[in-house]
Amino acid sequence: MTYVAKKHVNPKRKGRSLQRQRALDVLFEADTRAVAVSDLAQLLAERKVLSTAQQPIGDYGVTLVETYIEWADEIDSIIDAASPAWSLDRMSGVDRNLLRLGAAEIMYLDVDVPVVVHEMTALARDFSTDKAVGFIMGVLNRIAEIHNLERSGLDSNEIDNFDENVE
Repeated sequence: MTYVAKKHVNPKRKGRSLQRQRALDVLFEADTRAVAVSDLAQLLAERKVLSTAQQPIGDYGVTLVETYIEWADEIDSIIDAASPAWSLDRMSGVDRNLLRLGAAEIMYLDVDVPVVVHEMTALARDFSTDKAVGFIMGVLNRIAEIHNLERSGLDSNEIDNFDENVE
């Protein structure tokens, strides 16, 4: 991997937390190597056998990456909507991929928002800047708001009006 933790990575990370980190490894590697989403499944297949951490990615990590592969356009679109001042291209690779994983969990895996926010900000603390923690927290919470509005049946015009009334 080309990114280096700014602090000592939590050696006690286990279970789904560890698999979120492994999924971040795969998405970050793909991002850094400019692997297209259409080719991401091949990289994932390789990482099921051997990962950059010298330990294969587990089932939940695979589920996260596969969910992103299946819904990449929708996930990137909602991230753009939740972060109008920062396009995906302007974000650091780590932050962009943490948001992708978090959005996948919120939108398609029905993981509770506080759990997702806690897990993604913990990874941000280990792999990104101090400012990224608040940024990721805010964008993930906004993704959850937008997703809940969409699920409640509001169309995009009503969501835009809702945004104006909130501000």
